[in-house]
Amino acid sequence: MDYIILVIVIILLLLTVVYFAFLFLLSLLDDITIAFLNRPLYVHFYLNPKKISSTQRSILMQNMPFYAKLNAKQSTYFNHRLVKFIDRYQFIPRENLVITDEMKTIIAATYVMLTFGMRRYLVSVFDKIIIYPDEYYSEINTQNHKGEFNPRLKAVVFSWKHFIEGQEISDDNLNLGIHEFTHVIHHYSLRSQDSGALNFKKQYEKLLKEVFHLPNKERLINSNYFRIYAFTNQFEFISVIIEHYFETPDQFATEFPELFENVGRMLNLRQQKLRA
Repeated sequence: MDYIILVIVIILLLLTVVYFAFLFLLSLLDDITIAFLNRPLYVHFYLNPKKISSTQRSILMQNMPFYAKLNAKQSTYFNHRLVKFIDRYQFIPRENLVITDEMKTIIAATYVMLTFGMRRYLVSVFDKIIIYPDEYYSEINTQNHKGEFNPRLKAVVFSWKHFIEGQEISDDNLNLGIHEFTHVIHHYSLRSQDSGALNFKKQYEKLLKEVFHLPNKERLINSNYFRIYAFTNQFEFISVIIEHYFETPDQFATEFPELFENVGRMLNLRQQKLRA
């Protein structure tokens, strides 16, 4: 009996060593692919992918042009992430607002779209989404807000009126959901070591060096393509250019092709290859 127990213990120890050796090798390969190929080793792998309802699919097809471009396999991945997001994060209404399944679906889909090229998409820098019907007053800076990301409270806050306006007007480069969720991803990437965060951070630093090189910055400003608010600070700049990346990709790629490609690498997302 003692011999059997000893054998079991040895086997368990060996399996543990193999498991951690595998994780180390996977991490090493991730680092190599990020360094040389500008992307993680893999992104999507789900043993039992979650499914969305026919109503949710209809909502996505009507409201998310990004989703409509996905092929069958990509749609399966997107659907799984949408369900997991809604299950993970708390949706909190304010001022008697009633949160519907449609609202949850559109908000979740915006985040899933942004993080579709990242393996780790459910992050702990926020745990709740607070939704007001319209602009709300912030006691922190005594101003009315349309949306914000508050790391201290681990909350993303939206005015639903302005969130849905950003979805319905799809080519004005103003999208509240994309803007605030980009702040979330940026904040997370600066504090994490997972492959998606490392790639985002690496490409972001390269992008900033190019963009804020004075001749390049002047060209961006003089083009009048990016609204001047983008140049408030580096955090706002990244949110604004990602709004442009999703809202007017053809114009972006035409006017600033290198910057467009750099943003795609940062998100590990090539828009033109979505249907590949």
